Amino acid sequence: MADEPISAKDVKSKTDASRIIYYHQDNWSNFFAGLNGTKDKSKYTEYGTLTLIQDEELGNIYMGDGLGGRIIDIVADDMTREWVSLEGAGATKLEAEFVRLDAEEKINEALKWQRLYGGSLLVMGIMDGQTPDKKLNPNRIRSIEYLKVFDKTAIMLGESTFDTDLNSPTFGQVLVYKIQYSVGQEQKTQMVHASRCIPFFNDPIPTYMKSHVDYAARYWGMSSLQRIYEDLRDLGGVTQSTVNILYEFIVGKYKLTHLSEMLAEGQERLLVERMQIMEMSKSILNAILLDQDEEYTRDYATVAGLPEVIDRFMLKLSGSTSIPVTRLFGRSPAGLNATGENDLRNYYDLIEANQRNRLMPQIRRLANILCKFLGVQVPKITFNSLYQLDEKEKAEVTKLEAETAKIEAETEKVYVDIDVTNAEELRIKKGLQSPNPVAAGNPGEPKVPAVKKPVRVAQGKK
Repeated sequence: MADEPISAKDVKSKTDASRIIYYHQDNWSNFFAGLNGTKDKSKYTEYGTLTLIQDEELGNIYMGDGLGGRIIDIVADDMTREWVSLEGAGATKLEAEFVRLDAEEKINEALKWQRLYGGSLLVMGIMDGQTPDKKLNPNRIRSIEYLKVFDKTAIMLGESTFDTDLNSPTFGQVLVYKIQYSVGQEQKTQMVHASRCIPFFNDPIPTYMKSHVDYAARYWGMSSLQRIYEDLRDLGGVTQSTVNILYEFIVGKYKLTHLSEMLAEGQERLLVERMQIMEMSKSILNAILLDQDEEYTRDYATVAGLPEVIDRFMLKLSGSTSIPVTRLFGRSPAGLNATGENDLRNYYDLIEANQRNRLMPQIRRLANILCKFLGVQVPKITFNSLYQLDEKEKAEVTKLEAETAKIEAETEKVYVDIDVTNAEELRIKKGLQSPNPVAAGNPGEPKVPAVKKPVRVAQGKK
């Protein structure tokens, strides 16, 4: 029989503790304080309806708002700042092709449009004797002429061809992209097969939200500005309000005799003329001419606390973007971390994760096609570390290595001088050199006598 709920009154009479069922509530309640009651205002706080930012507004933010553009650019620039290292037989040729095609700059541009609009497309100008709308034949590549980047707004998904075969590994993906681009004042369109393209997808949209957004956003992903839009807007509003305060930082007050009577009698023209005379006298004489019953004072707007308020909004935006204030705003560290070193290290760890997950597949795909064309094996590709030493740190490392080498050399010399062993045997014991099979006396091999120390003869003695 299933257990039935037990009231608080019955708990004391139950001896079998295993039958007690506890019910937990996620909210704290207090009847007298009204906490979690009908008058608790916090209970009615909920997230409003999400509005997806349109491409036109995204472009306006990137072009017109310096901070919004920096948020887009800074992550893409850091992901490609130190580029990659190539190791292997085909490393030299592949690196030369990367340089010829300006691969680093093109991938950086693709990352920026990916973050801004939600997606981008890198088209490879591969010449294999076929039109661009045909599937690439990797065995007939004659040359790779260019790399061209298109953002999501240039891809006409509604007129592209999708893979509708349920048994295909590319089911649901685009087989042939329709790209719209400008040549001078003319608009051109081109069908390009997916095998000649490298797509860049951004943050995915949850499944239950896909029915509320357009198809392009469902396919590519959402903009990196979407989740920080409110924080970016709030910081912009605070700074703009501060500018308005500075415009009205000093407010002059004129106390005029019979002002209400002048306005009641329709003498506004005389009032305006009087104000103009006062302003002219202040400009010419650096003083104000007043009648005996008139008065002029100045009120100053207060800016106390504004820096702290702006600072809090900056920290909030920094937290939303996961970019430290030292990197995003170029200012000194803020918050509990006095040096900012941990923040920067965590940020670099995040960049390295994005490099592995969102950039390495694209670079590897490009490298595979280039190496197929060059006829070389694909080398090992690794991202260079973002942790770069400054000149002082490099000098300290060089000094430490030199001191270590000096100590090892002096230690080895001491062992040789005291005739404990020779230098070769000492290196063998330290694992720095493999044993010499001839010197070790292998069967069938002549033994090489060990080098002995020269005998020193004191002067005046035989």
